[in-house]
Amino acid sequence: MTGPIPMRSKKLSSGRFARRFVAAAGAALVLAHLAACLPASGPAPGPAAATRAAPSGSGTADPTASTAPETRLPAPEDGVNHGPGLIALPDGRLLACWYSGSAEADADVRILCSDSADGGDQWSPSVVAVGPGGQAAGAASPNKSVGNATLLLDGRGTLWLIYGVIRRWDWPVIGTLCRNWRCGRVDARPSPDLGRHWGPAVRLDDDTGALPRGRPLHLPAIGDVLPLYHEGGEDSYLRILDMAAVPAAGASSAFPPPSRTVPVPGGGIIEPAALPLADGRILLMFRDNRRIAVRMAIADPARGAVSPAVPTDLANPGSPVELFADRQGRIVVVHNPGTGGRDALALAWTRDGVHVRPGCVLVPAGTEGDVAYPAIARTDDGIWHVVYSSDGKRRIRHRRFDDAWLDRCLASGEAVPHDGVPVQTILDKRAGSLPLPNAQFFN
Repeated sequence: MTGPIPMRSKKLSSGRFARRFVAAAGAALVLAHLAACLPASGPAPGPAAATRAAPSGSGTADPTASTAPETRLPAPEDGVNHGPGLIALPDGRLLACWYSGSAEADADVRILCSDSADGGDQWSPSVVAVGPGGQAAGAASPNKSVGNATLLLDGRGTLWLIYGVIRRWDWPVIGTLCRNWRCGRVDARPSPDLGRHWGPAVRLDDDTGALPRGRPLHLPAIGDVLPLYHEGGEDSYLRILDMAAVPAAGASSAFPPPSRTVPVPGGGIIEPAALPLADGRILLMFRDNRRIAVRMAIADPARGAVSPAVPTDLANPGSPVELFADRQGRIVVVHNPGTGGRDALALAWTRDGVHVRPGCVLVPAGTEGDVAYPAIARTDDGIWHVVYSSDGKRRIRHRRFDDAWLDRCLASGEAVPHDGVPVQTILDKRAGSLPLPNAQFFN
């Protein structure tokens, strides 16, 4: 998909014209074939008290309010709190987990969890789910650090905390060679009682630099789908396995457990968000490390195929997005608007995954510092809940809204890139290098 011809170019070369024609044709293929596989529903529903409580009552957001009500989770007041995951549990509670420590990737970082039994009005005191220096089954040494938390309920009702690890590679005299997420790995801890207690850690993915971010999916016909990425390689992939069959730590079975890997063609795309579509395929949206536009692809896990990632017309400042489907079948994107920074969160929506329309501002620019890494869940009462990091990765906050508020938000169209950067103009300059979808994939 390309934008208008730059004013400085009075005549296109035949090569540039051909690239633009192919790019437009590729985007058209995406639009035509996505129309038939819109999602039928939103994401599956799946501990000091809050320092600022939302208004009490039914838990719904006032549809006339300009923003959704906000509460702050009980994260430590000093240090980093970032990378949250969120799930709505079968017993009605919300559970949020995130990493916390003196600084990102430091050795004292742990993963904390907090739950809410009243729709986010109050949150339980945070408790440590993964402590510093943990060592998963079969790991050669203790972890150097941990990060990005996600949550999954498997087919037998076991809750899994899936998180990133910086492995520790110590050499004599030199010390630890691994100091950042390029030495990542994916570990997990099971909970048989919905997050009240956690079992020993197991290794899920030993690929160097492998990390989670987006919400895992439990799809009965396919298995458990983990959207993952490589920090160093800047590429994304799906790891498909049966979490219910993962043996307990200490069992004789080998780790990581058996799984299938489905890579996403292309590079520069990390931290995928995943949304199941009605026909069994999965819509993926990616953080764009070039800070231009959110990228998207369609995965067919049954065939083990993914289309190459193509640009949407939604600007991206180099931050991950979150996806859900509303009652009208619209694909809703929670994102940082513009390309200049992370000082606001907004909602946008799309029918085809490529053409994205603005909705409204969820967190106004400049009110909570840098805000990023949203995670969403819907409770049985129909309320949507979003948690995210704020104040430059120092706080974890929660907002909630109902369908009436969401309808009003998406109809407003008021959220525009506040830095004024036109996405299509930027894409126009690089159209010749953008990866295009494979036509055979959509047949």
